[in-house]
Amino acid sequence: MFDLDDTPAYAGQTSNLRSRLRQHFVRQDSSVSSYGRLDPWDIATVAWWTTEQTDHAEQDLLADFKPYLNFAAESESEAPQGAIDTGTPDGTFALMSEDEQAFRRQPYNRVKQKIEHINRMVDKIKYANHSDDTRRTLYEHKRILEQNLQEFLGVEDLDH
Repeated sequence: MFDLDDTPAYAGQTSNLRSRLRQHFVRQDSSVSSYGRLDPWDIATVAWWTTEQTDHAEQDLLADFKPYLNFAAESESEAPQGAIDTGTPDGTFALMSEDEQAFRRQPYNRVKQKIEHINRMVDKIKYANHSDDTRRTLYEHKRILEQNLQEFLGVEDLDH
């Protein structure tokens, strides 16, 4: 999955892509969606590869793309296996129209949405006592918010 900036955001494996995407984006009941690791607002495109070697292929993708929502322990657990050509997906598609992508890319809209997402995550951490992974994910979304704020405010570095 690639974000609005075409940066690799998340990689995983599934035996049924359509069902998994519904779980992530429609029902939002996958583990990565329900506890906030994946912010559906940010994801613009999906690429997929077909293989019988799903575990090895996933490691190839994690090693080559280094998606920022996959934690280091997930992406460094095995060396790349060469199970797939990561530069040539079997397919890609946009999750929204170009107009919707343009709307979501506007700094004002990105900041507002990211604040709302972080707010939901904070509530989940407080009331559902989520895992350390959820807490780590909150920092990743904070990093994204800071980038969005820099763009919105037109400043290079918020620390100065």
